[in-house]
Formats: sequence, structure tokens, C-alpha cells
Amino acid sequence: MDGIQPYGGSARPPATAQPHQHQPTSFHVTPTLTKTPSDYLRALRRRIWLVLAVSVPLATTLAILALKQPAIYRAVAQIQIQQPQYDPVLSTLVSHDVGHREAEPLERYIPNRLALLKSKVLVDQVLNSPELVQGGSSDDQADEILANLQARPIPLSNYVLVTLEGTDPARTTKQLELLLKTFHDKSRDENQGSIDESKRQAETSLKKLQKDLEEVELLRRDTLRMSKTIGPGGRNLLEEQWVSMGSMLAAKRARMDEMRQQALVAQLFPNAKAQASPELAERRTALSELEGQRRKLARDLKMVMKKARNPESDHAARFKAQQLEDVLDEIKRLKATPLDSGLESASVAEPLEAMVRQMGDEIQGLEDRTREMLGGVQESAPEHQKYLDYEEDRKALKERIADMQTKLSEFDILAKSQKDPVVLPPSIAEPLVPVRPKRALMIALSLFFSLAVGIGLVCLLEFLDHSVKVPEHLSIGLTLPLFGVIPRIRRTALTHRAGHLWTPGAPDSVEADAYRNLRASLLGASDKRGPITTLLVTSAKAGEGKSTTSLNLAATCARAGERTLLVDIDLRRPSLNDVFVRDGHELGLVDALRGEIPWQRGLVSTDLPNLDFLPTGDTRNVPIEILGTLELRQLLIALSNHYDRVILDGPAVLGLADCRMLGRIVDAALMVVRSGSHGLQPLMRAKTMLEQSHVVIAGVVFNGLYEDLKNWSSYGPYQPYGDGYGGRSGPVGALADDRATLSV
Repeated sequence: MDGIQPYGGSARPPATAQPHQHQPTSFHVTPTLTKTPSDYLRALRRRIWLVLAVSVPLATTLAILALKQPAIYRAVAQIQIQQPQYDPVLSTLVSHDVGHREAEPLERYIPNRLALLKSKVLVDQVLNSPELVQGGSSDDQADEILANLQARPIPLSNYVLVTLEGTDPARTTKQLELLLKTFHDKSRDENQGSIDESKRQAETSLKKLQKDLEEVELLRRDTLRMSKTIGPGGRNLLEEQWVSMGSMLAAKRARMDEMRQQALVAQLFPNAKAQASPELAERRTALSELEGQRRKLARDLKMVMKKARNPESDHAARFKAQQLEDVLDEIKRLKATPLDSGLESASVAEPLEAMVRQMGDEIQGLEDRTREMLGGVQESAPEHQKYLDYEEDRKALKERIADMQTKLSEFDILAKSQKDPVVLPPSIAEPLVPVRPKRALMIALSLFFSLAVGIGLVCLLEFLDHSVKVPEHLSIGLTLPLFGVIPRIRRTALTHRAGHLWTPGAPDSVEADAYRNLRASLLGASDKRGPITTLLVTSAKAGEGKSTTSLNLAATCARAGERTLLVDIDLRRPSLNDVFVRDGHELGLVDALRGEIPWQRGLVSTDLPNLDFLPTGDTRNVPIEILGTLELRQLLIALSNHYDRVILDGPAVLGLADCRMLGRIVDAALMVVRSGSHGLQPLMRAKTMLEQSHVVIAGVVFNGLYEDLKNWSSYGPYQPYGDGYGGRSGPVGALADDRATLSV
């Protein structure tokens, strides 16, 4: 490099040894966590155009859709559904005996009725009604009615609120009326059909009972006609004869026992006439009883002969006649026996014994006849029992038929007392006001929703945007002193110079005052750490505004009376040459480092007193390593001895070694950060790289602030002050006159 010696990294002079050296830090901060509600409010204010661009078309579209929504009317009717209640008599008739099912529980009756109301079959009947003017497909209309039909039971009652919605109020009301009328008629018909079915079942049961009665009566008559032992009233003639024969046998046995006792007494007391007295009394008693039986049998025989169709062949008549004949024979026998023959002599025992023997023979004959008759009774018992069963069945059937006929006679009256299961209102009012859409509410909601979408989009973009937009993000994220906040400088004829913003053109503006605050921060850092003569102005990446910051900071220091030198040391992209260098001046820093010229020859005098400028010179074929040479170090020492402030406009940090080499030979470095250009991560990487090279970072400068600017200035973001405040003279007045043309 033509005699240029590389700088070996010797110790700094005492003037720069005192400042505190920042150590590399691994402190990391998530950018989204450093954002506060005020950041989102500033984002909304900054991007209000985006909110309007999203919300206005969306709100307009939604409002048009709301206005195009058809008006929906709702017809309302309150009906009463009551389950049929049967009184006890009707419930007895409509019972299991006639095939009726159990009554449906009340908790299922109303839901089942409502299911019928909302059935497609019922709706199809309504649509097919001639009272309703058809329009469109029947299936589509049925589906539409079912979708818009609502039936809501009112709690703790049997009332139901039925609503139907539609676009035509008159047609909707008519549809609801026909639907409820059809529902009422169908429910009534079903209830009446149930009653009629019960009546038909009861009548069928009655006919069956009558048929059974006829069959039983026929069987009874056949049994009676074919039997020879069954008499009137169903009595068994043989059984009655057997009973009578048994009675006579018992009487004769008793008489024979008495006669034996009399014969025994006569033998023991032959002269006692008083012994014959009981026999006389008993014979008279027997004759009296036989006379009574004769009269009774004569009456019974007379009655039987009156009822019998053929008395000669009637078994009952013949049986009564035989009994009467036996009684007459016994009376005749008793009367033929002498009553006082046993009283004439003491030898009465022999006749008595003869009578006893005779009676024994009669008793023996009666016993034989009784045994024969018992066999006949046993043979006729099954036939007689069959007849008795028919008789009982006939009587039971007659009772059931009579009871059923009584109930059926009351059925019509009881059925007419039943109420209709569905009670309809007298009329249904036609709706006049649509229930939806609520256009005013929908438009208001669309406006609110559109604004919410626009605001949400801006907040989402702000949440995803990790760039640094406010100075607080720097102080929290980089943990470096904030030296200054530079607002976005307005581009006017007074403030624009060779592509850079020039605050000396408006010395009383807020922008100029921001650079004064930056110089004040440098003075404060110098008092605390020692003098900062050589100051390197850099940034993490290109385009942060470090050249503009270097230019205006140098101008501010010069206006404050400091002998200031501004050096453009960015060999890759020098940008300050056009600000001060006139045509034909090509000498500069590179030429001085090569030893071709003294550094004084490369200086450029500016319009501002106390401000000189050293351009880069011709950088062609110059290696970047020249920035780390001993000559540059010696040159900076010479410049610091000649000037009060030497400000170097250096290159960017990331990806380049230039700034790291320059930072080791200056008193301090100043990092410029443009608002909204980068996130914290690149800035933290740049800070780490400088700290690894032992570069003293005095602080950071927040450049291009456009949010919350009023809180960083006492006079507002664009308010001039000082001697020219409120006036029109001088550059301040010109700046005020030209305010309408300024852009942020």
C-alpha cells in the first residue's frame, strides 16, 4: 500500500482510556413483549388508511347485502292442546275387554301432537288446499314451511305458541291458518275415530255375546229334549225320586222301631191298656202327614200338567203322579188297619210282631228300589251337570249382554261430552312489521365488524412487525444510552442539500433542535467519561441515516463554536462528497493516507464557520484494509489535536469489518437506528460485533421518528421557535410559509 503500515493495535492515548468499556452481553428481548397499547394506537394512527381501505369496502358490501335481504314476517298463533279425558263409564267401556289400548301419557301426548303439526304430510295437505294460491314447487314450499315453522310449548301449561315466517305477510298468515285448521281437524278426526273404533269393538263384542247365547240356548234345549230325567227348572227327576224314597224309608224304619218297642212293652205288661195309646197317636200323626203330602203332590201335579206340552209323555208329570199314587196307597193301608185292636186284650204282642215283619218286608223292598234308583241317578248325573253348565253360561251371557247394552245406550251421550283435543284462536292477526332483518342493526354491526376487521388487521401487522419504531424499544432492547431522538426531517428547498437533509437551512426548527440535544448528550458523556474528540457515526445496515446524522451533528457543533471536521470515511459508498466538494476537487482522505498530499490539502471549507470537510478522495484500487493502518491512526491523532470535534461518517456494521477496525482507533462510536427499518435482532448483532472488537459505543441515535413526536418536543412536531416564532422573516418564516408542501 505504498509505505502504509498496518495498525497493530497499540494502546489508546490517555484521553480515550477512561471511558467505560461495554462488555458483550447475551441479553435478548422478544420485540413483541416490549410493545404496549400505545404502540398499537400509534400503529392505528399511522395506518389509518389501511383501516379505511379495509373497513369501507367491507362495510359497504355488508350494508348492500343487508339492504338486499328480503323482509321476513312472522305470523303468531297460540293454541291449546288438551288430552281427551274419559269419564268412568266411558273408560269402563273403552277398556281391555273391547280391545282399547292404554291412554297415552300426558308428557308424550303434546310432543306427539307437535310432531304431527310439523309433519310433511300435514304441510302437503295445506299446500294442496284450493284456498291457497300455489306458487313454485310443492316440495320446495313444503321444505320452506317446515324450516320456518316453530312450535314452542309454554312451560307449566298446555298452551303452544306456533309461529310461521315468510316474505309475504298475507300468504304466511293464510298458510298458518290453514295449517292449524288442518291440524285441528285431523286431531279431532283421530279422536273421533278412536271413539268410533271403541264403539265398533263394543258392538262386535255384543254381537259375539249374543251369538254365544244363541249357541248355549240351542245346546240347552237339545240337552233338555233328549234327556228323560231332567224336569222343569232343570231338576233331576230320578234324584228327587231317590230323595223321596229315602225319606219314606227313613220314616218306615222309625215306625218299625216304634212297633218293636210297643211289642216288647206288650209282652212285659200285657194288662196295661195305656201302652196302646201311643200307637194310636202315631197312626193319626202319620195319616195327617200323608194327607199333607197328598195335597202338595196334587198341586204340583196340576202345575206340571199345565206347563207340559204332552202330559202323558212328560217325565215330571209321570213322576209326580207316581208319588201321589204311593201316598194314597199308604193312607189306604193305614186306614184299613184297626185302630183299637191292640187294646182289647193283653195278647197284643202277636199282631205287633206280624206288623213288624210286614214292615220289615216293605223296608227291604224300599231299600232295593232305592239302590236301583241310585244307580239311575248316577248314570244321569253327567247329563244333568252338562245341562246345569249350559244354564249357568246362559245366565252369565244374559247378564253381560244386558250390561253391554246399557253401556252402549249411554255411549253416544258420553262421547258427545268430549272436548276437542286442539283449541284454535278465533283469528290470526296479519303481521305488519317484519321481524328481520333489522337493517339498521345489521348496518351498524357491519360498520362495527368492518372497523374491527381493519383494526384487527393493523394490530396483527403491528404484532408481526418486530421493527423498532419508538425510542423505548432501543433503550429496553439494546441497554444503551439514548443520545438523541431525531424526527423525520421535512424535505424543502431549505432543508435539502445534495440528497441530504440540512438542518442549518432551518436553524429554528424542531429538527435542528434535535441535533442540539444530540450534541448536548455528547457533552454530557464527555464530562462523565472523558473528552470525545473523534466520534465514529455508524449503523447496523446501510440506509439508517448515519451520513445525514454525521452531517447535521457536525453542523450543529460548528454553529456552537467548536472547530469541527467532518470526515467521509465510508470507502465503499461515500455519500458526502456532493454536499461540499466542488467540481475538480478529487483529493481527500485516501490521498493523505498514501502520503501523496498532506491532510490539510484535502480539506474543503464549507459555508458554515468552524466546519471543514475531508472527503474520501479517489477510492479506486484502494483496499479496505487501509482503514486499519497505522497511518490512519496517526492521522486521527493529528486531526484531534487540530480540531475540537472530528466526526467520521463510517460504513455499516453488519457483514463488514470496516467499522470494527475504525472503532478501535476512535474515542467512541455512535450507532444510528432508523425508525421502523429493522428489528432488535440486527441491532443486537451489530452491538455484539462492536463490543467483540472492543469498540466503545457511546450511545444510540433514534432517527426518523414520526410516531408520538409531540411527546418529544415542547413546541409540537412542526412548530418553529426562537427569534423567528410567529414571524415571516428569514429562513424561519420561509419554512413556515412552505409548511403546506412539507411531507413526513
